[in-house]
This record gives sequence, C-alpha cells and structure tokens, in this order.
Amino acid sequence: SVCSFFFLPVVFDTSMSEMDDAKRRRTEEQNAGQKQEGTEMKEEAVETADLKELEEDSKPDKRQVVQHDVQVETRDATLNVIPALGGRVLMPLTDGGLQYLVAGARANLGIKKGRYMFEVRIVEAHNPAEPPNSRSNNRPSGPRQLVRIGLSTQGSSLFLGETNDSICFDSEGFFTSEKKRVAVAQRFSREHTIGLLLNLDRKSDNVDTVSLFRNGERISAPQPLPEHLQDKPLFPHVNFKNVTLHLHFGPAPLAPLPFTCRTWQEAAKVDALVVSSTPKDGLFEALFPVGLPDEGTFDWLDMFLEKNPQYTEISDRMIVRWAEQSGLWRPKTSSWKNSNDKPDMN
Repeated sequence: SVCSFFFLPVVFDTSMSEMDDAKRRRTEEQNAGQKQEGTEMKEEAVETADLKELEEDSKPDKRQVVQHDVQVETRDATLNVIPALGGRVLMPLTDGGLQYLVAGARANLGIKKGRYMFEVRIVEAHNPAEPPNSRSNNRPSGPRQLVRIGLSTQGSSLFLGETNDSICFDSEGFFTSEKKRVAVAQRFSREHTIGLLLNLDRKSDNVDTVSLFRNGERISAPQPLPEHLQDKPLFPHVNFKNVTLHLHFGPAPLAPLPFTCRTWQEAAKVDALVVSSTPKDGLFEALFPVGLPDEGTFDWLDMFLEKNPQYTEISDRMIVRWAEQSGLWRPKTSSWKNSNDKPDMN
C-alpha cells in the first residue's frame, strides 16, 4: 500500500505587459460577474413566485434495495480530499496554496432508473491564510468558498462541467450542462442542507430532470438532462473549495421534501449500479516511469492512462492542469527552461 503526500509551490511572475493584461482580465471578469449576479437575482425572484410542485409522493416499493453502503471512495476523488466517517464527510487540504485548488469526489452508486435524491450539507467554511509574498494576479476570480453539486457518469472527469458527461448546480445559483452555465436557482451556503433530486421515472411529468432543494424547499425548476445522459447510470458528484461537506444518502432525509421520495441508499437493486474502486486485496500500485526529458515520456503516459484509467498521474504537468481547472490563470511562457517534465510556472 503506497500513500504519498507532496506540496508543490506554484509561483507566477509576470512582466509589466502581462500585468496589464491580468488587470484588464480581472476588470472584464468583474463586469461579467455583475451581469451574472443581476441575471441570477432576477431568476431567483421568478423561481420563488411561479414554481408549482409537480412531483408526487413515492408509492410503496417492495423490490430489494441495494445492500452496499453509498459513499465516496478515495480512488474516485482528487488528491486534496480528506474523507472521514466512511467517505461521507469530506474536507479539503488548504495548506501551502492548496486552498486555490478545487476538490472533487464521486460516490460509488449510480442510478439508471426511478426517482431518488441525496443531500449535501455545508458544515464548515474555511478561511485559510494567504501564503506570504503571494500575488493576486493569478488567483481565481470566483468566490473563496465554492460548492458544486451534481451528477456524472462512471470514470468521467472529477471536475463538474468540464465535459459533457456531467451536470451540476453551484452555490452561486447556476446550473451547468453541456458546458453551458445558466442562472436558474437561488444561492446556498454554510449550514444549508441541499437536496438534489434525479427523476428518471417514465411515469412522471418531470421525467429526465434534476431539481434542487434547500432545507426541504424547492429553489430551482426541474432542469432537463442532456439526451446523451438519459440512458446512463448517474453518480452523485461534488466539487468544493474551502468548505467541509457532509454527504447524506439516506435512508431518511435530513430535510424532508414537500413530497415523499426515496433516497440514494433506498434505491432498488435493479435501478442502481454499484461500482467499487478499492482493490479486492486492499493493495494499491504505484508506477514510476523513467525517461529522458521531452523524449516522448508523456506521450507514452497519455497512451497508458487512456488504456488504464484506474491510475492517477502525479506530476508537475498534472498540478498545473489542476490549477487551470480550478480557475487559476497561467501566463504563456517561452522560457528555454520550460518542458512537460518541469513546466515553467514563473
């Protein structure tokens, strides 16, 4: 069993022209954020005034339920996730600049039929100290605390919204589907219990939709699932930054909805797909490829990972990519020191 922890300081340095570009970029993002906020507030008023509940109480179901505990397993989570209580409480690492990296985790049970819900409670917000001598040019422009709650397919990216294989609601009130982000819901924050409802019931008026609830009250209209996701098992998935989350899969909901609905843990066996990423013998494997700098090592690695997706790359290249997926901006570099093996991050 191999367990490795490492910290890679990421330091950026820009010329005066690049600094001007960074300032201009921040101004544009702030203006865009103001427009989005105005749109969101307008949408929020519409939602609270005009929503009509079309969901009905669940009927008794005598089918056999799944016997597997629904939880997050470490292999299906980013390296900065600290799981506790059987993978139901998730906390991110926040030291050494890691507070800027988005954490991701996916549960081990997917739903392919029926109507089920799960809940996420934000139990703690973190405000880590800024690293000494840090610069603000490259920090993410979004909120310091961030939560995305959604669904994804097995083996897809751990970053919600990055590909077409996932959908999500975020704490700012937006819904992301097919790489498009639209304001459709009210915001949520610390100590709120957020419920996500997946409806794949062919007899329901809201079939092939997802809905969001806050403390048991609906805060979004049902949002349609993309057509290419309607016939695939969908797994609970969260992204978060600088918060601690409690993932609750049942059997009883923390905040009951206006109608009765079975939770993820109560899923009928025929409606669900259980995926375990932990080896049967409990042992994990670490590989250390050896090659010459910029002589095809990463080309080989890309081919290897495509054929063996159960492995996780740990490299400078992977950390840089992770930072960019988390919203950090990296200036282009033409330094002779830059390579795939040691990306120039200054």
